[in-house]
Amino acid sequence: MTLRYTLRDENGKILLIKGQTIEYPAQLQGLRTRRAIYVEIDESDEGVRAVMSGISALNLAGAPIKDFSKYLSMRKTSKHDEHSPATIVQLWSDIEAKLGVLLGSIRTPTEFVERIGVLEEQTTQLLTQNSDAALFLLFHRAVTHYGGYSALHSLLCGCLTCALSRIFLLEEEQRVSLVRAALTMNVAMTHLQDLLALQKTAPTPPQRRDIDRHPTIGKELLEAAGVTDPVWLELVATHHTAPNEPGNFGQWPVVPKLNKILQTVDRYTAAMSPRKSRIGRTARDSVRSVVVREGSSKHDEVGTALVSLLGLSPPGTFVRLSNGEIAVVLRRGGRPAEPVIASILNRSDDVIAEPRVRDTARDGLTIESTLPAHAVRVSLNPESMLRLIPRGYSQ
Repeated sequence: MTLRYTLRDENGKILLIKGQTIEYPAQLQGLRTRRAIYVEIDESDEGVRAVMSGISALNLAGAPIKDFSKYLSMRKTSKHDEHSPATIVQLWSDIEAKLGVLLGSIRTPTEFVERIGVLEEQTTQLLTQNSDAALFLLFHRAVTHYGGYSALHSLLCGCLTCALSRIFLLEEEQRVSLVRAALTMNVAMTHLQDLLALQKTAPTPPQRRDIDRHPTIGKELLEAAGVTDPVWLELVATHHTAPNEPGNFGQWPVVPKLNKILQTVDRYTAAMSPRKSRIGRTARDSVRSVVVREGSSKHDEVGTALVSLLGLSPPGTFVRLSNGEIAVVLRRGGRPAEPVIASILNRSDDVIAEPRVRDTARDGLTIESTLPAHAVRVSLNPESMLRLIPRGYSQ
């Protein structure tokens, strides 16, 4: 039989990848002897989707677990639903899931370069169609979720490098190399990154050695998988080596310039992502870490471009307003410090039934502080939040 899903063990390690054929009785028997086998939710049957959707609905309603069956019964799928176009949330979830499988199976690659190319093209297309929705979804997941860190982090970095390539007027070939490097820079430590996100202690000495070696090993794995683009390979190999180029950033050679963009995005997004061992930084602290160069009073060109793109508080992150309410940022506003937001908790920290959309530049509200996600005890429905995002603004 040909597998419809990628099969994983309880630690997330890939046993067999989607599309592979089970040819021998020994393979089948090996699977049967395992206590449990797991598949990605996004690849699974509608029954599993219904269960997960029921759990989500139960959580959003704040209902007790004993009422789960009521919410599960609401998830009946009609033939119309089966043929409905995928939502933006589903499209991004699909890319994230496929990227996770591809990175996790790098040592047994099947058309790796072509498949990464497809994901890069889909990422670019979705980002071009609706960048506000893309940035909200990916940032919000990044600051509120521990699981599946590696693929999500790579996808978010891919989106940001793609967006920054337009700001820095990169050639198309350079943009493609940069985005593909962002998607694959941590390919040598995909499973380790996912483990460290859930680990409550600091990396062990063996883990630290794997972390230190992952750029070099990553380049070797990509070469073995068929990657021949020298810029892509060099970016992966040097994405933790600080470029030391003099003069104006715009005059830097291509690889150091792309490397600088990739490193800044990597550091900025990683700082905000929570781990079991630490809370994520606030958006304000993360911005400070990339805008002002260490040991210098001069602003960093790439960090400044990130603020221009995202504002001081990226979409999907949380802020406290001057009126005491807590809000989620929907998108950048006309100025970096004045985003468009939706109030979700009142000044007494009670949930606001219908989130109130406000433009902080027009409604007389200021951002009093940025908040880490762990400080905001409310679960947002991403589909509902996307419908609140107003389109377009004048910068």
